[in-house]
Amino acid sequence: MLRGNLKLVIPVTLLVIAGLAVAKEIYKVPQPLIVFIGAMFGVCALIFWSRRRQSNASAFVQVVAWLLSWGIVTTAVLDGVYYFDKGGWMWFKVSGYNVTWAENLWDQVKVSPASFVAPYPFFSRDPEDSTRLLIKRGVYDIDETIIVPPGLTLAIAPGTELRFGVGASLISYSAIIARGTEQAPIIFTAQNKWRKWGVVGVVRAGPSIFTHVRFEHGRQALVNAIDFLGALSLIDADAEVTWCYFKNLYGKDGAQVHHGRAFFRNNTFQDCFKDGLDFDGGAGEISRNRFEYCGDEGIDLGEDSRVQVFDNVIIGSKDAKKGDGTKLSETAANIAN
Repeated sequence: MLRGNLKLVIPVTLLVIAGLAVAKEIYKVPQPLIVFIGAMFGVCALIFWSRRRQSNASAFVQVVAWLLSWGIVTTAVLDGVYYFDKGGWMWFKVSGYNVTWAENLWDQVKVSPASFVAPYPFFSRDPEDSTRLLIKRGVYDIDETIIVPPGLTLAIAPGTELRFGVGASLISYSAIIARGTEQAPIIFTAQNKWRKWGVVGVVRAGPSIFTHVRFEHGRQALVNAIDFLGALSLIDADAEVTWCYFKNLYGKDGAQVHHGRAFFRNNTFQDCFKDGLDFDGGAGEISRNRFEYCGDEGIDLGEDSRVQVFDNVIIGSKDAKKGDGTKLSETAANIAN
């Protein structure tokens, strides 16, 4: 029986290896997925063939059962990872595909302030200003994406910590005023650092203010057909971002500006998966910031960006370039190491 098994096992194994090689080279299947599928093939082979003596089936039937078990187990594990981690980071590490779950929440954009506050007890309305929403100091868990409708202002108190569930985001169509202090920063983080949350996004609003705010363990989001690529994403929005800390972020950008007018001063970007700060159009200023060990560029400027860039320090990242190809380290006192 063993000799008969080997006559089928060896050619089948060679065919699987050849198939994985073709998938990688011709169909450009990402290497992490190839490695994962190959590892599952090996694990299933060890488990299945260690039990071969317990079966009286023919060699052909055993090989078919082995391959079926490999396919079923591999598919089940991939499905489990995909649905377990809606933030998409675990899925990316396993498969190599950078996928973001799409959320269609248009119905929440036009709700009244009273209707918006009702399901979220940690939001309150300013008694002196009906258009002003407040989040008082405290620690709050956010388990689903929240949409702040337009026509309001959201003010977040110093010392507040918002802990997001996997894939959850705060998307505001109104300005956000998040003024923390050095002693009492405002924190946007994950409930579980292994399961990434989404983003804080501001859409067609402003001016927003972010001061002494920490963004940790965030990723990216796709909400109402808008790609939010940074833990802080400003989409056609104006903002001033000062003394903020962007660390351990796993989206395309630590912070993203898509048009609008934004000023980034005295911030720190550390260990961002791709770019630290990405300006895609728009205007503003990037000054006196520190970029440490971003996976790609510390600063990425699109060709149509009108941004003043000076006095920044870039360490352990690619020497970022302006849209015209000029290296940022060659302009007004930016330093790259």
